[in-house]
Amino acid sequence: MRRLALVLCCFAITSAAACSGGDDGKKKDGATVPDDLGPDAVPELGTSPAFTVIGSSVEGLDVPRDLAFHPTRDELWTVNRETDSTVIYFHPGMVTQSSQNLTDGYAMHFMEEPSAIAFGEPGFFGTCGESRNTYNGQAPPNDYMGPVLWSDDLAVYAQPSGTELGSHLDMLHESPNCMGMAWDTGNVYWVFDGHNANLVRYDFDQDHGPGNDNHGDGIVRRFTDIELTRQPDVISDMVIDHTTGLLYIADTATGRILWVDTTTGAMTGDLDSIESGGAAPDEYTEWRGAKSGLVARNLDAPSGLALDGNRLFVTEHGRGSITVFDLDEEKAIGRLDTPATSIMGIELGPDGKLWYVDAGSNELVRVDP
Repeated sequence: MRRLALVLCCFAITSAAACSGGDDGKKKDGATVPDDLGPDAVPELGTSPAFTVIGSSVEGLDVPRDLAFHPTRDELWTVNRETDSTVIYFHPGMVTQSSQNLTDGYAMHFMEEPSAIAFGEPGFFGTCGESRNTYNGQAPPNDYMGPVLWSDDLAVYAQPSGTELGSHLDMLHESPNCMGMAWDTGNVYWVFDGHNANLVRYDFDQDHGPGNDNHGDGIVRRFTDIELTRQPDVISDMVIDHTTGLLYIADTATGRILWVDTTTGAMTGDLDSIESGGAAPDEYTEWRGAKSGLVARNLDAPSGLALDGNRLFVTEHGRGSITVFDLDEEKAIGRLDTPATSIMGIELGPDGKLWYVDAGSNELVRVDP
């Protein structure tokens, strides 16, 4: 019922009003969280859970901000802001756990201050970075930044490629201060553009191979009426429901969770690329009119997102909690306060448990309900 309602309605993201949902005809303006909401209704939260530290600075975590389970291998990947590196945990949480800390040869650009990691088509993953709008931490500000495509083959990723540009497979440069990303299909990723304050769809098309720099076949579509607000230093995660095409976005600075129907919207014209000549993407266009609305509002700096069927798990960076929403019922159903000092990315693991990173304590944590 909810998904039908979402398809039938559309309004501006900046409006406080939401579309009519369900059969009751009432206006929906996003769920709020009761002050006394506890964890009881959500099995993954438990009632007296243990917060088990799985990884720390011992393995190289240094302001970890996002994490992702490999879709086919028993691995958990994390990205570090301070060292522009990736710590990979093999058999995470098991007695056989081991780890590897990898830094690409040109991470200063291609993985500068990463804010997001998302696995995509088999063999590939994407990252993007906040980068403080500078190049390698130096002034003047550098706007030549955006999402990056990588190989998940450990014989390729962060290994010498024979060029000076590291092991990256592709990069598109229209989104400095990227705060979050989600994989869609093929080599298509959605990006929270914190610099330009809107949503962007990136299609890398064919990668150019490790360490090369042909970006000319890219397709970039900027949804200028999906207005997003960056909160510096806090990631704004995104996750897509591949069965419905609905993209959920943590709009951190406004305290909201948004949904966007990625199957809607229309092109309104061409845009000028930061690239020039043959390096410019095949397509760089403005899009408007995608159906969109609110899932929740008045959250305390929502940051990490994890989707499980009709439930959306959200980390609230401001209060160090995990809050859970029932998307069908359009309401909050559970909240758990954690000991995290700077909670950000969250995942529901293959073990059915919640895992998150604490950027303040340099920890990877599992919630054992």
